[in-house]
Amino acid sequence: MVTLTYYPGCSLKTSSKFYETSIREVFSFYGIDIKELDDWSCCGASVAHTVDEMLAHVLAARNIAIAEADGNPVFVPCSACYSRSKITNDKIIKDKGLRDKVNEYIYPLRCLGTTEIKNIIEIFSEHVGIEKIAKGLSFDLSSIKVVPYYGCMLTRIPKTDVFDDCEDPLSMDTLLWAAGTEVLRWPFKIECCGASETITNKNVTSSLSGKIMDMACAVGADAIITTCPLCQMNLDLLPHLGRKTDNIPVLFLTEVFELAIKGKIIGKGSHIIPVDQVIKKPIRRLKTQTQH
Repeated sequence: MVTLTYYPGCSLKTSSKFYETSIREVFSFYGIDIKELDDWSCCGASVAHTVDEMLAHVLAARNIAIAEADGNPVFVPCSACYSRSKITNDKIIKDKGLRDKVNEYIYPLRCLGTTEIKNIIEIFSEHVGIEKIAKGLSFDLSSIKVVPYYGCMLTRIPKTDVFDDCEDPLSMDTLLWAAGTEVLRWPFKIECCGASETITNKNVTSSLSGKIMDMACAVGADAIITTCPLCQMNLDLLPHLGRKTDNIPVLFLTEVFELAIKGKIIGKGSHIIPVDQVIKKPIRRLKTQTQH
């Protein structure tokens, strides 16, 4: 049993609660235990650093300091939260002046930057592995064509070591292949969906997310697969932003694993763009099922 400290961030307790449910379901199957971080608070996500960089570091460092006491890697599923946590953790280690200043703000807590910050792709790659994934499949998803959408933040973290190629990442492709789907090549893996512009300028999100959806449809995908709650929400909101046709489902990576393991998606009713066209694909139960 692998134990991880889990930082949910604000999205997985609000707009993307079904993502947390999916994560817990799939992690349980693979023997991964997640312990939610005690007394966690908002890390500032993609906004705080644009207003006050020190504030952004302080917000992230507070959570990291609490996590360090657990001594486990910190699992951060949200791309924005992951990015900000990684940036702060790295700077806390390298910059003593910043570390001392931040620790003055969060006293009596103390952040040393000694913990590992991991995203969900890293957790599946490092703590499960493609061999275990492939052997644990209960349903054949080969009829489902997907495009992996990493978003613009997950692999583009300035001045830190990233887990994959920043321009052409392949780690989620590999996981989706291991889950049995047909993974399509496409050029929009790391395009911006509009991020938090949805709040201030819906036209920006409509345009950027619309182009991503157009490309996914053009290459023949049945679904777009992401790990980021903001990316999923922006793409899933397209019908409400005025797009009437050519909308394909936007699934979280763990929801693909749900299909591969149990042949269903628990949170299907939480999607705006219906996922029925994916679920109703000919998904064959495999004759031989390997227990985890």
